Amino acid sequence: MDRASLPWRRPESLGALAAAWRRRLAASRVIGVGGGPGWLRLTFAAREGSAPPAHLFLLARAGAVMAWDDETPLPRVWTDALGWAPQKRLAASQLLGCALVTVSAPPDDAILFFDFADPDGRRLALAHQLFGQRGNLVLADGDGRRLWSAHASPHPATLAPPPAPAEPPAAPDPDDVAARCRELGPSLLGPLLHDEAFAEARAALRRVADAAGRLGDNLARDLATADGGEAVRHAAETLAIHLHAVRRGVAEIELPDAAGQACRIVLDPTLSPAENLDRLFHRARKAARGREHIARRLAEAEERQRVCRDLQDELDGLAGAADPLAAVLAWRAAQAPLLGAGKRVVAGRREAPPEAAPYRRFLVDERWEVWIGRNDRENDELTHKAAAPDDWWLHAQGVPGSHVVLRAGGRPEQVPRQALEKAASLAAQYCRARNSGLVPVVYTLRKHVRKPRRSPPGLAACTHEKSLMVPPGVMPGVAPLNADEAGDPRP
Repeated sequence: MDRASLPWRRPESLGALAAAWRRRLAASRVIGVGGGPGWLRLTFAAREGSAPPAHLFLLARAGAVMAWDDETPLPRVWTDALGWAPQKRLAASQLLGCALVTVSAPPDDAILFFDFADPDGRRLALAHQLFGQRGNLVLADGDGRRLWSAHASPHPATLAPPPAPAEPPAAPDPDDVAARCRELGPSLLGPLLHDEAFAEARAALRRVADAAGRLGDNLARDLATADGGEAVRHAAETLAIHLHAVRRGVAEIELPDAAGQACRIVLDPTLSPAENLDRLFHRARKAARGREHIARRLAEAEERQRVCRDLQDELDGLAGAADPLAAVLAWRAAQAPLLGAGKRVVAGRREAPPEAAPYRRFLVDERWEVWIGRNDRENDELTHKAAAPDDWWLHAQGVPGSHVVLRAGGRPEQVPRQALEKAASLAAQYCRARNSGLVPVVYTLRKHVRKPRRSPPGLAACTHEKSLMVPPGVMPGVAPLNADEAGDPRP
């Protein structure tokens, strides 16, 4: 099916879907939140006299950017395949207990906005981006500040204020669009999960088989050239025959072996003949053990290759199982010791990896968001994955410190110098020179920052940089956005 023809890709269809959900779910309270990497399930309490509780399924995954509602949850095997995170580990679980105020969609963009009010009256907005290869899910507070997103660097449009809800034109009909989404979503997701699970299993098996093949080739070459100690043992046995005739202090001697053939033997003149004999036998035994070790490892590598061939046949046969998806997930879990666990398997379920803790985040002058890495791994992720090319990148000059990104929303030229200076003060605060009166801080656009090849985590090189001399600290007009930013300033 042409992706452009899907209802989630057309703003007019999304407007109708938003209207259908607005009519059915407005004022309903969220009683359950589930999900995993790139997807959420929101469960709404049934209103008095209405249908059973409704589940909204919002997916932002490569090849599966879609949304639909249903009265029943997804099949267990599907959530296993998608990856399931416990509710307490989901950042979106803060929607639990919130009431849905309205659902809306911009007339010219493929985004669904869900406007919520928590029990204290504070507003939260969940944006489901339905354009792009993998879309996104973005949770923001009432002022449009990002609280969580399924994927890094959310599109600025997902943080815009939700549009005012509007009734759709006569065509398409909201109920028809909702029914179409309810039909299409599962019919597209099931085959996708099947293909993904088999592709992942085949890739894991191929990696193990290729590694075993390379190891086997290397070990076979080593075995062909390995010295088993035969020459050293021959010299030791020859020396043993003539040990009584050898004097101490001889560096080299030629003696007839048991067959009468001349054998040249190198000796250590500082050792006695008996000590030289022990030394030669020790070397012979060591060489023999090394050859045996190589041969044993080669046999293990060949056995692993044989096992992988058998497993490949077994995996191919799973396509004919009554439930191929359940079969391949069970097979993958059973072969985890050989193939690696992939997504962690807990009590028969594929558990999603825990959501990464957010970076340190500050808001400058109530407008400009600043992200700060807390360690080398976060610095790498922040600079090379999360930041947009036109964001401003800052770092204390000449000393170790955190990478700092000032989010520019695609318009770096509109960021005032005062905001840059306040972000630079944060970069100075989170560096080794934070006790200095003034710290030089370089800044440039993130697109001018690269990671040198084979460099350790946290290392970056930049061009087109300029510098500022600023005092370290949190300047007036800078407010923390998460709890740990007021703590220890060490990077």
